Amino acid sequence: MENPLGAPQAFVWRGRRVKVRHILDDWEEAGCWWLDEEPRRVYRVLGHDDTLYELHQFTASGWRLFRTYD
Repeated sequence: MENPLGAPQAFVWRGRRVKVRHILDDWEEAGCWWLDEEPRRVYRVLGHDDTLYELHQFTASGWRLFRTYD
């Protein structure tokens, strides 16, 4: 789920819905052209469960949870 500007508002991880409390940072990555990676938008967010998450938004394949920080 994303807001009108395209930033995530919530996502599902391990079968539970995590609401995004704050977007802490966001940036664009070009991807490794030599590996045929597509560009992506990256969001580092704080979930309602006080866990930090890194979400990647790919143009062709959509959202992917990339990592969690504890």
